[in-house]
Amino acid sequence: MGVWRYKKRGFGEEPGEDWDPPNVSVLVPVKNEEKVIGRLLDSLVRLEYPRENLEVIVVEDESIDRTLQICRGYSQRYPWIKVFHRDSSLGKGDALNYAFHQSKGEIVATFDADDVPEPLAVTKALRYFNNPETGAVHGYHRVLNLRESVVSRLAAYENFVYRLSNDGKYALRLFVTFSGSNTFFRRSALEKVGLWDAKSLVEDAELSVRFARAHIATRLAPVECWQEMPAKVGSLFRQRIRWSGGNMLTGIKHWDAWRSMSLVKALDMQVLMMSPILAVLTFAAWLILGLGIVRVGLPLGTLLPLLVVMVVLNLV
Repeated sequence: MGVWRYKKRGFGEEPGEDWDPPNVSVLVPVKNEEKVIGRLLDSLVRLEYPRENLEVIVVEDESIDRTLQICRGYSQRYPWIKVFHRDSSLGKGDALNYAFHQSKGEIVATFDADDVPEPLAVTKALRYFNNPETGAVHGYHRVLNLRESVVSRLAAYENFVYRLSNDGKYALRLFVTFSGSNTFFRRSALEKVGLWDAKSLVEDAELSVRFARAHIATRLAPVECWQEMPAKVGSLFRQRIRWSGGNMLTGIKHWDAWRSMSLVKALDMQVLMMSPILAVLTFAAWLILGLGIVRVGLPLGTLLPLLVVMVVLNLV
């Protein structure tokens, strides 16, 4: 479904018309990001949006490098960039909540330190908020360091498949999780669900579940943002371990999601959140089947029901 929609009209849904520019707050949580934070702030300075309707809230948590000095340098040059320093780091979710309480915008956007949003990012996203039922709009990421290594290239391909999947899932009214950056929220929608979970390892995915449970409409938009992908096996492994653990905890936390969303959407959400466990079970099942084929372990005749189940699951 995602491939068909992509070939027909590209990523995202049809936008609405431009509307009077509301106040927009861009939240940026940072810690030890001296190598990339200047690049992000440069891209935010280049945003094509009225400065009287724009503010950037940078929350710097306990950095031990020059991140704070760099941010303050931009704040001195651009008064609409506001920097808040905190002596302790309690995680990204907590930093976003702190930034939210310092902001005033009707629309709240989030970007990570290694992001580079396109100049029209805010303008494009706002066209989807002309529908009062829309609570969140999320764009997609392109890869800055595509040629850095084989790992970053594979991560880029995975990111593209993820975009196709999300587009198809929107069409099928399934569960879609939005990213932790290049995402835009209606302020009232965030307040309705209680902001970010400061204790979650995947605050973006967990927030997506609460949006779905509250029946708040979200939209996928062709808003481009460039981002760095892990370039080494170790950094990619650590990232995926954190995501896997956070997703599973989110699935456990929202075990009763079927009470507040359709059964199909709740099941799709749980499959996504518990995908690390499902991946391990799938690997174990194929391993048992492979051993059965070479006549090691259980006989193949006994494993036929398992073979049928695995074939069906892979087709689905």
